[in-house]
Amino acid sequence: MRISIRNNSSYIIECNQLTVSGREAAGGYAFSFTLRGSRLACDEPLSIYDVSLDLALSGPARPLCTAIPASNQLIQCTNHANNSEHLNFEWVLSKDQINALEENRQQGDLKLSIGLRALISGNNGLESSFDSAEFVIPREQWLQALRNSGFQQTMLFEIPLPAVSDELQDHLDKAQQFIETGYYQDAVMQCRRIVECLEQLRDDKRLASDANKKAHSAERQEMTAIERLMSLREQLKKVCQLGAHGNDQFSRSQARTVLGMTMVLLAETTVGFPKSMSESDN
Repeated sequence: MRISIRNNSSYIIECNQLTVSGREAAGGYAFSFTLRGSRLACDEPLSIYDVSLDLALSGPARPLCTAIPASNQLIQCTNHANNSEHLNFEWVLSKDQINALEENRQQGDLKLSIGLRALISGNNGLESSFDSAEFVIPREQWLQALRNSGFQQTMLFEIPLPAVSDELQDHLDKAQQFIETGYYQDAVMQCRRIVECLEQLRDDKRLASDANKKAHSAERQEMTAIERLMSLREQLKKVCQLGAHGNDQFSRSQARTVLGMTMVLLAETTVGFPKSMSESDN
C-alpha cells in the first residue's frame, strides 16, 4: 500500500497509510481521509498544489467520489525532507454511497481504490502527477467513523413506525446495529424476537399459525387480508428461525430484507404493534 506524488519520475511525497474519521454533517455524513507518509528532499524548489483524491470501490473498481480537494492545497518542497507529511481530505457522503461501501465491505475491512492527483510547478514549468493504489481501512476504525458520522443512528427504511414498547425498540436498534457491524445472523434473530414480542402483545400466536396452515390448504382462496398478513408474519418468523438453527448464512442484503419486512409488519396495526398500545404510550 503506497501512493505517491512524482515529478519527472522522481518521488516527492510517498504515503503508505490511510486513516479515516467521521463526524456529523447536514444532509449527509462527513468523513476525513488522511494520507500519511513522508516528503523527500528536492534538488530544486517545487510547489505542489491542486491536490485531490479519487475514491473507488475495489474489486472491481467502481467510482465512489472524485476530485476530493486536499485541505493543504499548497505544499512547498525544498532540499529538506519531512518524515511526517500528511494530506487531509474531507467529503460528505450520502446514504447511498455509504450503503455501497457496506455492500462491498460485508463484515470485513474496508478496501478502497485510491487515486491521488496533483499539479507541480518547478523550474521546468508545470507538470501533473497521478498515482493509484489500494488501501485497507481496518474494520474497527471504519465502524468507529460510521458511528461518529451518525450513520448508525439513521433508520435503514423510511417507514412510519408507531410508538412501540421499549423492548421492541431495543430489538430494532440491535438488529440495525448488527447489520452495520456485519453480524447478519444476529440481526435476523433480533427480528424473530420482535415477531415473538408481537405474538405476546396481541395474544394471536395460535391465530397466525392457523392462518399459515390455511394458506397452504384448499381454503387459501377464502382467506381474508388479515389472515394473509398473519400467514406472512408466520412465514417471516420461520425465515428468522434459520438465523439460530439453520445452516444458511445470511448476507447483508438478506438481513436488511428481513429487517425491512419486520418493520413493515410492525407498523401495520392489524398484525403488528396494536394501535391502542401506541396511543396509550402517547
